[in-house]
Amino acid sequence: MDDQQLNRALRSVGMCCFVKYFGEFDNNALPIPAVVEILREQEGYKENACRTRVSKSRSIIRAGRARDALLMIAGSAKVCRRMAEKAKEQADGLGAG
Repeated sequence: MDDQQLNRALRSVGMCCFVKYFGEFDNNALPIPAVVEILREQEGYKENACRTRVSKSRSIIRAGRARDALLMIAGSAKVCRRMAEKAKEQADGLGAG
């Protein structure tokens, strides 16, 4: 996954959504339908939108670009400071990978 594909996938997920639910997206023990249901209940997204968010998030993670995505979010002016800080903490937790 190149940087352009990463940006596109992140736009599909939503930066704050990626950060807020990173633990669920990164947990392969949680099946896709379970994560879809979490997003539906917590955020009120439509089912297809949830499936897209889960699919794109997991594709970022599978491609080994999770840390890059989190650092991109941490440096973005489009997210609130709290989410940027959380993204930075999560990226630091992943290490230089």
